[in-house]
Amino acid sequence: MTKIKGVIFDLDGTLIDSLETYTRALNHGIEKLNLGPISKEEMATFLNRGLGIRSILSELYPFLEKEAIAQCNEEMTKAYLELEEEGVPLKPGVEDVLPQLEGMGLKMGIVTGRLTSGEMKWLELRRLNIDGFIQAMVTAAEAPRKPAPDGVIKCVEELGLSPEECVLVGDSQVDIISGKGAGMRTIAVCGGVVDVESLASENPDVIISNLSELPSKINELLRATR
Repeated sequence: MTKIKGVIFDLDGTLIDSLETYTRALNHGIEKLNLGPISKEEMATFLNRGLGIRSILSELYPFLEKEAIAQCNEEMTKAYLELEEEGVPLKPGVEDVLPQLEGMGLKMGIVTGRLTSGEMKWLELRRLNIDGFIQAMVTAAEAPRKPAPDGVIKCVEELGLSPEECVLVGDSQVDIISGKGAGMRTIAVCGGVVDVESLASENPDVIISNLSELPSKINELLRATR
């Protein structure tokens, strides 16, 4: 096996605990259309499939016109940015894990289903003080959304590495599918949008119960390449 030189992270559910905020923001948009709210559990199932907000709305309310979907999407985005100011927390272990990986000489990137681009995509990372650890970030505005491997491949290229030199870390089935599709080793993290059985069904190389286990698992993979 090729030596690991980089780690590609999913963002929401893996590094950032944003499920509650996403659900509240979407329900704010839905309320503007006089429609009923969805639960956090329902939201998790959509995110596990890698669906964007417009696709989620189309599935929930197939009778909605494109204009109404666009309005709801705009309201949700506005609401998320306002809620973000209240504080969307990091997942447990992130503040310890990223410095450890940096100390191991690993490059780090993020591939996310968010549609933001340019400087906007870095705002939340700066607020959470983790932007300094991330060398590349690819959003759904720049490459097809996961489970397509395109964004993962683009992120790896921006790090100056090959897929064989990287491991993908994510909390959803689409994360694992995209990483495997890109030819990378994959690590599934429990405690995100899906249960461990569903993650295991995608045959990741490693499953960890929380992010704090990541450095030791990567060290095991590194030892296996010596």
